[in-house]
Amino acid sequence: VQTASNSSGREALYVYDTANSVGKAAIYMNGNYGSSSNTYGAMSDIKLKENIVDANSQWDDIKALKVRNFNFKIDDPSEKMLGLIAQEAEAVCPSLVWDQPEKEEDSEGKMTETGEVTKQLKYSILYMKAVKCLQEAQARIETLETKVAALESS
Repeated sequence: VQTASNSSGREALYVYDTANSVGKAAIYMNGNYGSSSNTYGAMSDIKLKENIVDANSQWDDIKALKVRNFNFKIDDPSEKMLGLIAQEAEAVCPSLVWDQPEKEEDSEGKMTETGEVTKQLKYSILYMKAVKCLQEAQARIETLETKVAALESS
């Protein structure tokens, strides 16, 4: 989807339920995604998966990631965001990052790769790493609570 609008408040893609006269979802020009249900998902049914094993510890990766405040160069400097820098995250966990080839449009409207890449972050993987790390933290807390209770009762 390409659009010539430079207005960040405009929709680039809009899903509208005509039967109920209500907007359902939109991808905005500023890159935001909005949904009336505030949910998104991925295929996760066990019938689609194999080789299922427990994930390794994510503790060290999560501790090593640097959460930053920043603004994008094309945005108002006062519009601060919270997130990671792809190159920093890649140094901790290379599987969190992929290289998206950059493209440019030629005079005939054809998109061709420039040979440059822009690093993209797989936030969906980061969320799962954080869930695993939270589970590990919960287990550590419960172990410490048990030890404290034993010390207090003796």
